[in-house]
Amino acid sequence: MLNPLDWDLGNVPPGVAWGGVDEAGRGAWAGPVVAACAVLDTATVQKWGHVLRGVRDSKELKPERREALAAELKAILPAYGIAEVEAMAIDRENILEATMMAMRQAVTQVAVRPRILLVDGNRAPGTGLLERVVVDGDAFSCAIGAASILAKAHRDALMVALEDQHPGYGLARHKGYGTPQHQAGLKELGASPVHRISYAPVAARQRLDEGLPAVLGASLDQCTSVAELQTWVGTALRPAYGRLKLSWVEALRRRYAERLAQLAAAEGQAR
Repeated sequence: MLNPLDWDLGNVPPGVAWGGVDEAGRGAWAGPVVAACAVLDTATVQKWGHVLRGVRDSKELKPERREALAAELKAILPAYGIAEVEAMAIDRENILEATMMAMRQAVTQVAVRPRILLVDGNRAPGTGLLERVVVDGDAFSCAIGAASILAKAHRDALMVALEDQHPGYGLARHKGYGTPQHQAGLKELGASPVHRISYAPVAARQRLDEGLPAVLGASLDQCTSVAELQTWVGTALRPAYGRLKLSWVEALRRRYAERLAQLAAAEGQAR
């Protein structure tokens, strides 16, 4: 099989910077979806080709090698960006739209604007750049493979940190995917604030608190400024998230939007 770097060089116009975009965590039950954008150019290929020829689909690399290669890529790439979209946004938008959102955010972070963007999968995120979708692109393209490594290494580190905050699920081990250990943790503990409650296997194991919507609604109504309302999301809604039905969350979002409009209008008139 053609080395991914050679594939890129044969599919990108000579002399231009190009980028690759990929995601990690799309199929997980917990934690964010993470996207990365890796930018390459001719000078980097000439200087660091020996490193870039070791880039593969992140799933083919052992964790230790993936982490080491991610650190190398961060040091040698002309630019890269990494973005996260959390579980609450995944449930609000759906996982496909949340993934596209993460990809767009990752691209906005790169300091070097690529002339062409290679995107893993069959849907373009709509970044405003010239985009080419490549099915199984992390296996074919060096730039996409580099993005997959950056996204996967970043997300794995996040899930290890989330294990400390939400013990008992085994997040550090399975990274939020639906393993037997994860299923057992959900059965014993219910869903945590970082679980995706729009996913049926998670919703089926939630421990719902019927009184929470009223409590949260009352605290939302007590917010007297836009800043307080924004703080309410992190201090009230997010900690309770795993104990709420998705329909309850959607009702609270509508209530939040109404309150936000009221407070924003009042603050605008006060200026």
